[in-house]
Amino acid sequence: MKSTTTTVLTALSALTLSPVALADFDGFFRFIGGNAIISGERLRLNNSIPWISPGVSHAPYNPADHYSRIYINDTTPNLLYVVPTNPHPPPVPGYYALSGTEGVPDAYRLVQTYRPDEEGSVNLYKEWKVKKACAKGGNKNETRSLLRYGNDLYGEWRWIAVREIGYTGAERWVPWWVKPSEANIGNLTAWDYDIADLELVAATGGVNSNAPGGVEEGN
Repeated sequence: MKSTTTTVLTALSALTLSPVALADFDGFFRFIGGNAIISGERLRLNNSIPWISPGVSHAPYNPADHYSRIYINDTTPNLLYVVPTNPHPPPVPGYYALSGTEGVPDAYRLVQTYRPDEEGSVNLYKEWKVKKACAKGGNKNETRSLLRYGNDLYGEWRWIAVREIGYTGAERWVPWWVKPSEANIGNLTAWDYDIADLELVAATGGVNSNAPGGVEEGN
């Protein structure tokens, strides 16, 4: 929880980054920063949460909670497609979107959806962008691929990780894309959240529905 408007508005100032195209990208979301629970961890799905929202929970992790896998096609670079990791994928394409259905002003939850244009829903999903930023410390040539949305000319929007409690009582941290404003300051001061960023990291193994996290790799 953040206690003052000034704290929120100052802490959530976004970086100035360079746009880049990721052609035929296959990978995952990963939190950068935030807190010791989430930093460096890839996002997973857990359907015990009311919204189909990727997030990070405490270790140990349930192997059946698959990582949220992404595909970016070079012909549609502004769409983030869901890579199905279960034995029976849906018959229609899935997308990662920003959901405004909860009605919080200037704040959108990251969700996975197979009906982004469904009547009654508010989903932004056609203007994803990836921007490069130099990693802090270490090798100056090392860069990170950070996820952004829309034409944020003044760097007013950024990611936060909001703490939620699921039906089973389990704690998870889920990404929200927010622009601090007088309209949502009541929500931001009431939420339990940490300032974070969302990075795209390439997959190193193929889809395997029976493997931990739904991917064939060493971890």
